[in-house]
Amino acid sequence: MAMEFFGDSDIESFSETSSDDQDDIFSIYSGHAQSILSSLEDSIEKIDDFLSFERGFTYGDIVRSATNPSGQMGKVVDLKMCVDLENVFGEGIKDVNSGKLLRMRSILVGDYVIHGPWLGRVEKVVDKVGVVFDDGSKCDIMATDQAEVIPLSPNLLDDSLYPYHPGQRVRVSRPTVSKPARWLRGISNKIKHDGTVVSVEVGCVYIDWLSSAMIGNSLSLPPPTRLQDPKNLTLLSYFSYANWQIGDWCILLSETAFPRRELDSKFDEICSIVKKKIKVDVMWQDGSFSLGLDSHTLFPVGVLNAHDFFPEQFVLEKTSSDDPVTAVYHRWGAVRSVDATEKTVKVKWDSTNGACKEAGEPKIMEETVSAYELVEHPEYSFNIGDIVFMSNTNQFSDQLNKMSIEDSTRSGSEKCDLDLSDLNRCFLSCIGYIIGFKDGEIEVQWASGVMEKVAPYKLLRVKKDDGSVATHFLQENVPEFRDEMTDYEKQSADNQNLSESHSNAAVDSQNGHGSSHFLSLSQAAFGLITSIASNFFKSHASTSLSHPMSCTHAIDETEIGSFDEQNLESCDNFSYFHTPKTRDFDNSNVSSKQDVDKDLANTEPRPATKTKGLRKFKQFDVVDDCSGHHFADSAGNGATSTQMRIGWLKKVQHEWNILEKDLPESIYVRVYEDRIDLLRAAIVGAPGTPYHDGLFFFDIVLPPDYPNVPPLVHYHSGGLRLNPNLYESGRVCLSLLNTWTGTGSEVWNPGSSTILQVLLSLQALVLNEKPYFNEAGYDEQIGKAEGENNSVSYNENAYLGTCKCMLYQLRKPLKHFEELVEEHFERQSTMILSACKAYMEGAPIGFQTNSELEKGNSKGFKIMLAKLFPKLVQAFSEKGINCGQFIEPEN
Repeated sequence: MAMEFFGDSDIESFSETSSDDQDDIFSIYSGHAQSILSSLEDSIEKIDDFLSFERGFTYGDIVRSATNPSGQMGKVVDLKMCVDLENVFGEGIKDVNSGKLLRMRSILVGDYVIHGPWLGRVEKVVDKVGVVFDDGSKCDIMATDQAEVIPLSPNLLDDSLYPYHPGQRVRVSRPTVSKPARWLRGISNKIKHDGTVVSVEVGCVYIDWLSSAMIGNSLSLPPPTRLQDPKNLTLLSYFSYANWQIGDWCILLSETAFPRRELDSKFDEICSIVKKKIKVDVMWQDGSFSLGLDSHTLFPVGVLNAHDFFPEQFVLEKTSSDDPVTAVYHRWGAVRSVDATEKTVKVKWDSTNGACKEAGEPKIMEETVSAYELVEHPEYSFNIGDIVFMSNTNQFSDQLNKMSIEDSTRSGSEKCDLDLSDLNRCFLSCIGYIIGFKDGEIEVQWASGVMEKVAPYKLLRVKKDDGSVATHFLQENVPEFRDEMTDYEKQSADNQNLSESHSNAAVDSQNGHGSSHFLSLSQAAFGLITSIASNFFKSHASTSLSHPMSCTHAIDETEIGSFDEQNLESCDNFSYFHTPKTRDFDNSNVSSKQDVDKDLANTEPRPATKTKGLRKFKQFDVVDDCSGHHFADSAGNGATSTQMRIGWLKKVQHEWNILEKDLPESIYVRVYEDRIDLLRAAIVGAPGTPYHDGLFFFDIVLPPDYPNVPPLVHYHSGGLRLNPNLYESGRVCLSLLNTWTGTGSEVWNPGSSTILQVLLSLQALVLNEKPYFNEAGYDEQIGKAEGENNSVSYNENAYLGTCKCMLYQLRKPLKHFEELVEEHFERQSTMILSACKAYMEGAPIGFQTNSELEKGNSKGFKIMLAKLFPKLVQAFSEKGINCGQFIEPEN
């Protein structure tokens, strides 16, 4: 490398010199080279230190091993941090235990503090600056206005959070000194004072009071004032040693600190964190522990499925009934261990509620169950670091009443001081934070400094973002909106603007695009539809409709088309399982019924159960009663002009004609004679997906500005979440419906988009073979071990939900589709039950290839499906369907 520092002329002259000269030259240049190389090595070392990657973890983080990314997950339960420090003079010290560091201020913005029963968060901190002036006088100044306490020397900390530090030269103007300043020694009459900062402390703080531990108590206390003296507050400080970040300023007080430049100076103790190293203790799902792991050997897990559990997590057993909307809960308990591969969980069951436990000794047992029959306990969703209240604070009411009685016997100042002290002590033992879990109980560090093990039903969790308290109210699968009609009945400004800009063009487009269908109707048909529309427009008010927009999923509708189905190798009697593939098409073209039927004719015939008759449920029909439709109570909306009414009417008739002619055999639609703006559709789950042979129902309404705005669609979920795009509340998230962002052909096109396209999108793009990747951003996990494992687990849960929907539909079929439900399950029952048997024997859901057959399903899935299987057999048998071959003989 040294030769790179010489030019060509240097080399030529070097070859012509004598040996003595060469020795001299060597000594000169080698010295420079060594100096340069030494500096370069130092620079490279500093760059390497700066660029070295250290993953930051905190308590409760979910992680995986970097050497086994598809293996089980773990939870961080403890950590140790060492930091490298550098003081303001550039001197450094390495590997300092973070527990030896002190914060620059006793209270900082964002800290949680306690005053009596009230918990608050610090919004603003005002420094109290001690200054010794040049004339010898000294005072403490509240730095409420930094413009009046002006630094004269540079701020060596260079941090807006800490504008003042000891040793700093400042100038204090007279107005500030005269009011909030407290003179300690001497008084000066000068207007401006120059001096040196000797101390900086917290002077006062502004608090946002969040919640009171007395919630639900008969005796409540009003929140304190926002401006508080820090002496009256108790800091709720948890895991401060683990919260340091690179760039934070701190104070190091130890024998290993930097050497002092002055005996009475504290400035040498102020340091900045330039690097941190973390070692963590991890509790794995199987209950084992790994201690002192380097952070770079782990990576964080950003996505958890609903049925991923961890030891010491509180869970609730949910036993499915025939009606999935009504969940039946039995026992709750704490997880002991989890088999992440087989989806089984060992649970230590406890009593169903705290009252039973206190009344008598409960029966406690351990049992291994399927992860799919468990949910996280909604009342006991605790994590390390959560702030909690003791749920029963009635014990303090008597004490407060006693204090109020004694209050009348004391004098003014004595009464005030004693009350404040007693009040704070009273509540410090009922406000704290979680530091761990053990044997089904929660370890809590109370603000009083006492650590205690507490049963979960005795605690209330405080949400740190808004201070609301998670009350003990049992619920699961609660819809995001109990009543969505408020959302549906509010027309968004965007849709109004869109409607106005396209109204004239849409009428012309409708007249041209749909004229052939509309004018081909007989005069009698025209009179009927006109009469229906006239009555419809007159009988409904002009309340606008809107689209819910807060969704998290995007699908490209350009991928949809008629199904190209391929024959796959048969295995036993499951050759009918196959993978549907989509074909790209333009939004202006819709696959016709003939195209779909032609594709279906090329597939291998699927075995069918013999039906009781030759019934055939019509794919499209007009019915006369819309009661029970999700949008039946919404106000229909008449067009604002006769021309728009005719244009809307023609578009509706055009949609009816398309549906009647082009519906594929797996989609059924009913429209309503008395409400031509309403439709109800049933979609059969496609083979090769976790939804195969299931029925999925959707209610649709055409807004008054249709087709300038897309239709509104509601999914009949039965209270189950089977797909990322279909919510329990019935919300359907699809860019074609403008319920998610999209561009170009992904969104609704007033000139070409149709109801049929929406239905085909739901069948092909939403109810697809790997719905897990429908979630926004999850497509980046396709092909990766973690993503594919999560997809398999999602499919297992989706199929279990599909079976539960079958049970519900057999019990409570939707109006006008009773015959379809009976006919469909009568025809498909053998295939459904045979598929369940194969899945319980290890066949993967969809049964697509032999390689996937080797992988099989999880044990937890088989356990849960084994519980649903006899219920399906019973439900089919009650409908008169022969299921004798699937009934196990009694012993």
